[in-house]
Amino acid sequence: MSGAELFPDARDADGARSDAGPLRWKVHVVINLRAGTALGLTQAEIEHTVTEAFSRAGHAVSVFCVLPEEVEAAVARAATSDIDVLVVGGGDGTVRTGARHVMGTDKALGILPLGTMNRMAKDLEIPHSLGAAVAFLSNAKPSKVDVGTVNGSIFLCNSIMGATLSFSVGRARLRGRPARERLPRYFLILREILSSRRKLSIVVDNGEDRLRIRALSVAVTNNGYDETMSWFRRSRLANGTLTMYVSKHRSGFGLALALGRALIGRWHGDPEMVKLTGSEFAIYSRKRSKWLANDGELLKFDTPLRYAIVPRALKVLMKHGS
Repeated sequence: MSGAELFPDARDADGARSDAGPLRWKVHVVINLRAGTALGLTQAEIEHTVTEAFSRAGHAVSVFCVLPEEVEAAVARAATSDIDVLVVGGGDGTVRTGARHVMGTDKALGILPLGTMNRMAKDLEIPHSLGAAVAFLSNAKPSKVDVGTVNGSIFLCNSIMGATLSFSVGRARLRGRPARERLPRYFLILREILSSRRKLSIVVDNGEDRLRIRALSVAVTNNGYDETMSWFRRSRLANGTLTMYVSKHRSGFGLALALGRALIGRWHGDPEMVKLTGSEFAIYSRKRSKWLANDGELLKFDTPLRYAIVPRALKVLMKHGS
């Protein structure tokens, strides 16, 4: 039995989803118990908070709290069932797993931001605390957003290579360790990035030109960052474009200054920051493979790196009016 059959008012007389009145869904929630902000709550507290909020809104909900190594299988099972909404609770890696399994289907993805960075959740303006996030999702609406890919592997926010990759490497190595161990190491990583001068020798093909570039860092985003005081927020998630930001700065310190200006909306006027926009990019390198951080998750890819946008390929829960 589908969620719509459980809640008849979820569809109109023609069997299509109705925009009039609240939707009633069959919701399946998978929580990564080792996610950063989930560690301060007991499993019983998590299950109670999530179940109460969705039930109060009239949805049928089932909640499963699992260990990190069980997330993939739990999400895969849910994605092949008769649910309307898959909600995943965890960091960006868990969110990416959920997106990969429901992308291209009629199921919507809901995000409970329980990780460290929570990139996609910030773009969707989902509150950080568990209670507020669940209340947000239980009253949200499904809307379609774009998905970025590189060599067929998806990313929802960005794909990064170069100097700033050190931060993702450090986070991966320090994940799960106490804060007293992580914080000093983060400062060492930051110092390493600021002093970095190692450049990438790449050729970028945007479909019109082939640009030979010596880059300190490259970030490809699924749609571009707002050019306002936005703290790297993307308010437009379905424009059907990729944006590539290429840093040609001499050192990580110069890049840091450029990022600082970008944080307050001063994107323009830096000749060492190249911005390219398109629906496809190819990046060629002398090296046979490259490490990338896709939404913070470290992955190794053969070159050339072929980036593409898949327009409106994923349904996500977001606030009304988005």
